[in-house]
Amino acid sequence: MNDTVSEAELAAGRGYERLFVPALFGPWTKHVIAAADIQKGSRVLDIACGTGILARDARSAIGETGRVTGLDPAPGMIATAQEIAPDMEWVRGSAEDLEFEDATFDRVLCQFGMMFFQHPQKAVKEMYRVMAPGGRLAVAVWNSIVNNPAYEDIIDVLDEQVGIAAGDALRLPFSMGDASEVTKLLDNSGFSDIAADTRTEQANFPSARAMVEAELRGWLPLFDINLDEEEIAEVLTRSDILLAKYATPSGEAVFPTSAHVVTASKR
Repeated sequence: MNDTVSEAELAAGRGYERLFVPALFGPWTKHVIAAADIQKGSRVLDIACGTGILARDARSAIGETGRVTGLDPAPGMIATAQEIAPDMEWVRGSAEDLEFEDATFDRVLCQFGMMFFQHPQKAVKEMYRVMAPGGRLAVAVWNSIVNNPAYEDIIDVLDEQVGIAAGDALRLPFSMGDASEVTKLLDNSGFSDIAADTRTEQANFPSARAMVEAELRGWLPLFDINLDEEEIAEVLTRSDILLAKYATPSGEAVFPTSAHVVTASKR
């Protein structure tokens, strides 16, 4: 796979880390790490690692004797992860074709990435293959959009102000809102002890405007939807009205997010 990273891809990765990770994704890593029962010395693979927040937190949990590898297909994500933690192992690659030997890892993680796999069943079979017997899997997927109403509101703004393609880009992360879709994939691939736990966390953006701007500058560019500054200003003006209900007295935007954490084991 070509490891060349364009300036646009790198900018998208850096924007993702800056705009999304502290506000939205960081609070979830503790749930995935606990569900995976990561121990000192664990060999951990984080699939669809993005800019690496889960992998970095997993490394803190395993101590000096373990191993954490982060894998993502997006060159800008891997390049950003490498910038943040150059001493960690980052691999650009596909979940559907993992370039690791059988039984390499005893913990396999995937936080909010499975919804983007081109062939989810093939990817889950690969997860099973690279996991050692007795290993444990933990996968987080967002609950349905109706259970994440702040994002339902943002989608309405994008549909109206930018177009259906922009709204669809934000619908995609919620496309596995039924946990049974994930449990079926795991069962079909040979996993056992499959369980799903629905949890709630708090997202905390600097403001309601920043919440939408994160989508415009950090998410839509990943789908080649790039708005100029005038278009961004128009969207933000509209969203200021619709999303004011999420603003706290101090001006932050705080709202609940809901996701399923699905676990399984390899016999």
